[in-house]
Formats: sequence, structure tokens, C-alpha cells
Amino acid sequence: MKKKLIILYFIGGLALFSSCSDNLELENPNKLTTTSFWKTEADLESGLATVYNVLVDNNNAGYWEIQAMQLKENRTENFVARNDVPGRYAVSSYKNTPSTNETTGMYKAMYIGIFRANQVISYAPQITGINETKRAQLVAEATFLRGLNYFNLVNEFGSVPIFTELAKGSSDYFKEKSTETEVWNQVIADFQHAASSPLPEIYPATLKGRVTKNTAIAYLGKAYLYLREWAKAEEQFSKLVDNEEANGLGLLDDYAQLFDGKHENSKESVFEIQFSRQGGATIWGGNPSERTRATTMAQELAPGEVGGWFELLPTKVLLDAMTKEKTVDGGFDPRALATLAWNYPGSTYYNYDFASKFGANAIWIRKNQNWWNNDEGDWKSELNEYAMRYADVLLMLAEAKTMQGKVAEAAPLVKRIRDRAKLANITMTGWSQTQMMDEIMHQRNVEFAREGIHWYDLRRWGTLEKVIKDSQVGGYLNYSAKYNYFPIPESELNNNPKMTQNANW
Repeated sequence: MKKKLIILYFIGGLALFSSCSDNLELENPNKLTTTSFWKTEADLESGLATVYNVLVDNNNAGYWEIQAMQLKENRTENFVARNDVPGRYAVSSYKNTPSTNETTGMYKAMYIGIFRANQVISYAPQITGINETKRAQLVAEATFLRGLNYFNLVNEFGSVPIFTELAKGSSDYFKEKSTETEVWNQVIADFQHAASSPLPEIYPATLKGRVTKNTAIAYLGKAYLYLREWAKAEEQFSKLVDNEEANGLGLLDDYAQLFDGKHENSKESVFEIQFSRQGGATIWGGNPSERTRATTMAQELAPGEVGGWFELLPTKVLLDAMTKEKTVDGGFDPRALATLAWNYPGSTYYNYDFASKFGANAIWIRKNQNWWNNDEGDWKSELNEYAMRYADVLLMLAEAKTMQGKVAEAAPLVKRIRDRAKLANITMTGWSQTQMMDEIMHQRNVEFAREGIHWYDLRRWGTLEKVIKDSQVGGYLNYSAKYNYFPIPESELNNNPKMTQNANW
């Protein structure tokens, strides 16, 4: 079994307690309550574990589990959704509504994460017998994760309510939406807190996967980039890029190693979402202690010929983008070979000759699939997902510099990405801002395909509508700016008397 961090991802009693503690009034010696639980450092660690758990909770549409991961990609020009799951297909074809279950689940999951993070932050001061540095580190982790949930909320839904304290009474249950600016300010504040905390820059191997100071700095830079505050973004990213030797970050030499299951939590990992076969045997349902810590994502995306459910289908548009430029040796870009499987000389997939098994015109996903096996087996994959890689930091820094007119300074950063892909050396001397941004846009698309970034890049660059409509993929005729953000869920509108729907919906 792989040695990878399992951040106490399931705490059976606490997970239940975390969602209903406000209703507990009498103390039962056999049950956890707010007065009997939050006592020790172990309690604080367990509480923090439930915040991490929400990121991967399949029953609550965790942001790096199967539902949200597919929604991040299937509305781009690079992928389309199979039509057997109505909600996912609706998002992919720009027909989703406020009642779409999958987007409702995402919204709910992120607020569960925020609630649990607020518990850790709120109860941390009362924990006794704990080292003060350790207390500050745990609070910083919870604060970062709260900020991460708000970062995801504002990117998916725009204007949403902000909760930074636990409800003290029924009057605190419902809040009206804050403006997008206010939500972004909360994101910045939470990331800044973690970035300036005593969090370590590097964890030992046994604790890989936890939020580090480097994670917080990188996400703070990303938030500034999304806000088009280029100088502030550059400042944060430069802290990492200018100190690679000290902070342990860098690029793996071989792109394919990022997704082979043997090089997880490497120097390229800035924040990596952990999956493992540890835990119970249940995939869906049951209480948290009965559920596996593996993911079914690989099963979801595998071809039917190897027992998969083919829920996310790559498009010819993506294949063309990934094979646009050959390597210096005249071969395919290694990122294309690691991301997609298609019919080229010698192509094998799940140990079969590709064309013979899957058809001469088929295109399938290779990235984060267990394609070196005969099939996806019992549906349980322990391949991690990347929330952020160091390649992203390099390209975001290049973008921040380019948008300030520092095109020459961006060139060596982009070159590192191209060099790792074994692409020909091109002269970027004298390039305009537009030329460099075109290159950065292309490299980001090819580098991070299937990793859930592309939609948000297109939207912030202002190219989303053009790209979607030019692609003529899927439901492109249905697209309008209305679909740039998800609507506030109908259930939230019904339950919260202070809630209003997003503009355009």
C-alpha cells in the first residue's frame, strides 16, 4: 500500500456532530457535545480533519470529488458529459437551473466546510495542554481552508453570504449575500492569515498533503491574480520562485510522473488532494467511518470496454490543442501523451492495442486513470488530485509579470514549462504583451487539461464566450453569459428568507 498522508479523513462521531451540534442541549455521556468534545489537542486535530474531509466527501459533492471535478471540465470546449446523469449533462450543455442537484451539492459542501473550519477557529482558544505554536498552526490551517471554500464559492456562485463565526441563536442562521468584493476580501484575509502564520514551509513525508505556508502564499497570489492585482500577485509568487531551494518546490523532469501514482506529493505539489484505499469498503452512503478514502473518478471516466462509465469525454478540440506543437525530436508533446489516449502508432491503453479495442477514432482520458492495469477493477482509485502544482505558480507569475509589461521577465518562466515538455526553443525576445499572453494561455490549456482550471482561466481572460462558441462542441449554441456562474440553489432561496438570486438568473 502506498505511504501517503490520510489526514484523519473520517471521524465518524465528529462528522455527525459537526453538522448538528447547534441542536444539542443536554449532555449524554455516550455522545459528543460542544462541552464534552473540544478539550484536547487531539480533539482540535480531529475537528480539523473534518474540514479536510469535505474536500473529498463524495456524499456531499466535495470540490475534488467526482461531481465537482466533472463540472469543472465538462462545460469547457475540452470535454463533454455523457447524458446519463441529468445534472452533469445540463451543466455541460448550458441548461442547468437553480434546482440542479449537482450545483446545489457543491454549494452545500462548501458551507459545511466553512462551518467546520469556524468550529476549529472558535474552539481552539479553549484547548488546554497544547503548545501555542501548534495551536496557531491548526488555526491557520482551518483559516486557510475556510478561505479556500470562499475562494471556490465566489468563483462558482459569485455573491454569497459570509459566515466567520458560529451561530449563537436563530437570528444568526440566515444572512443576506455579501458582494463579490466582500467575499474576495474575506478570501484575501484568510489566505493572508495562513501565509503569515507559523505554518511550516515543508512537512515530513508522513504529513504530506496538509496546508503549508507555501500553499497559503501560492493561493494568496492566485487570489490577487484573479482580482487583476498584478503587482500583489507577483509579490506572492516571487516569494516561492525566488526561494526554490529553501522551500523545496520545483518541476519534475518527466511530466508523466505527475500522474503515474508513484511520484505523488513531490516537489511539484503545492497542494495535493489525498486519496487512499484506507477506510471502509463503502463507496457511497453509510457513515464516514464506513466509507473508503479512495475515489471513483477513474471508474467514472474509463471507457465502457474496461468497465468504466465514460462520463467525461475529451473532444477533438482538446486533442488538436495538445498536438499542435511537436517536440524537438518530432514526437508528440509528452503532456498530450500523459493526458489523452488516442490512435497513434504503438498506442496502448489499459494494456490493449488502442485502435483494436477502442476504435480508430476514439479519444479517451489517460491523466489520473489507472490505465496501466487491465481495467479499473473495484472502482476504487487512490490517485491523488492536484489542487495546485508548481507549474501553475510559474505560469501565474509569468502572467502577472506580462500584464505589467514585464514581458522579458516572463519569458524564462514560460521557457521552463516548454523545456519540460521538450518543445523547440523559440525566441521570445521582443514579444508584445499580446504575444506572450497568447503563449501563456495555450500553455495553461495544455499543461492543466483535466485538472479543473481551464474554465476559470477563460472567464477571467474574457475569452470564454468566443472559445465556447468557436469550438462548436456540445451545447455551445445554448451558451450565454448567464452560465458564467452557477445560480444560487433553489433550496437555499426557499430556506433563507434573506437570500436573493444571482444576476441573470
